[in-house]
Amino acid sequence: MYKHKKILLKKMKFLNNSIVVFFLVFNLTQAQSNYEFFGAIKLNGNDKTIITYRIVFEENNGIIKGYSISDLDGVHETKNTITGTYDRKTKQLSFQEKDILYTKSKFSQSSFCFVNFTGKVKLVEKVSKVEGNFKGLYKNKTKCIDGTVALVGSTKIYNLAGRVNKKIQKSKRIDQATKEKSNPLAILDSLKINKLSKDQNLSVFWESKNVKIQIYDAGKEDGDAINLYHNGKLILENYKVKLEKKTISMPLDLSIPNEFKITAVNEGTITPNTAKIVLYDDGRTFELLSSIKKNESAFITILKKE
Repeated sequence: MYKHKKILLKKMKFLNNSIVVFFLVFNLTQAQSNYEFFGAIKLNGNDKTIITYRIVFEENNGIIKGYSISDLDGVHETKNTITGTYDRKTKQLSFQEKDILYTKSKFSQSSFCFVNFTGKVKLVEKVSKVEGNFKGLYKNKTKCIDGTVALVGSTKIYNLAGRVNKKIQKSKRIDQATKEKSNPLAILDSLKINKLSKDQNLSVFWESKNVKIQIYDAGKEDGDAINLYHNGKLILENYKVKLEKKTISMPLDLSIPNEFKITAVNEGTITPNTAKIVLYDDGRTFELLSSIKKNESAFITILKKE
């Protein structure tokens, strides 16, 4: 009898511990949620300019942190940090663009107009939408141009893209090459990649006095070779991009722009020449993919954060 009682007590202890662990995990999961939205912002004014827009954030106990990207894969593509709040009872969502992380635009930091949004949003899996008006403010909080936001949760978009892709792949009227190019899922994924093409420059706003750069092939090694220059000085010559990461660490003089030029020596066996490049600035990380043909160049300019 004593033996059975001892076994029963052990089982009850195990069960109680399991329940505690379950509720801890459940509460942590409930407290933090991740969201991604695709869509556009429309600026007020005579031309009613429409700009593609994507936001990614986590909501933790009502606090929002993440980033926005405007003009996806465009000449003015810009990534900003966003912060804000979400009230689950009132369904009120507020977020503000803060610091510029990077931009392909040639405008100065002080000329950027930041989105400040407040509206009622129901954050529900598969049917989430963010719609409403936003105020545009410069860094110094003076008014610039206002507009409207219209975004849809990525889950819904990917589900729709998946259904469209199935129809495309089943069609007998479309050749295989066109099917691959027209794959909406691949197109959506490509919009998430910060891609640098011929003569494009990515301006990155920097905090620390050093930079660590990693270069590697994120796909299949095909013999791509690049030259890397820093302010005109060759620091990596005829380097064959491999799956293994090549790391370069160096100090920066932030009193001047620090320009890194990537030049394609060849195009390997799979055109074009591509290299995954990751920049590390203390706790911040910047990822991009150079995609250029032989003798073409793309640029990264590190500037001191204002």
